[in-house]
Amino acid sequence: MTAALYQDSKIMRLIGNPLSEAKSSAVVSQFLKNNQKPWPVQKVWAITSADSNTFCGIQMLRKEAGINEAEIGIILRREANGRGVAVEAMGALAHFGLSTLGLTAITATFDKKHLATKRLVTKLGFEESTFVEPKKADSRFFYYHLKGY
Repeated sequence: MTAALYQDSKIMRLIGNPLSEAKSSAVVSQFLKNNQKPWPVQKVWAITSADSNTFCGIQMLRKEAGINEAEIGIILRREANGRGVAVEAMGALAHFGLSTLGLTAITATFDKKHLATKRLVTKLGFEESTFVEPKKADSRFFYYHLKGY
């Protein structure tokens, strides 16, 4: 199921080019390997519906060595959009990162055309970043930041 997210052109339209079955399977295999490693690394969690236990998508936190911040991301199946899944899942992951992992901030980076993601992160308390290192900045993307508690 997870690999299929990366093959769906509608899901990937504002993320990147859809992946082949082989490449998407390799990405998922790497997720599983990374989930076994200690921080700092990218960790990926499956999102399931609380009422039906069906697979809704994935979300991740990616932390680099030397900084106590992480990037957050989410990809949902088309059927899960508009049902509040993203707010609940990403909100819980952001809270986990800040309170349990002790991160000082979380960043969400996304295509400026992805207005649903902008609404999501704004609803969760993220604010548009006023500072992004110039070498990392890309004018195609929004950079939103959530500071620790």
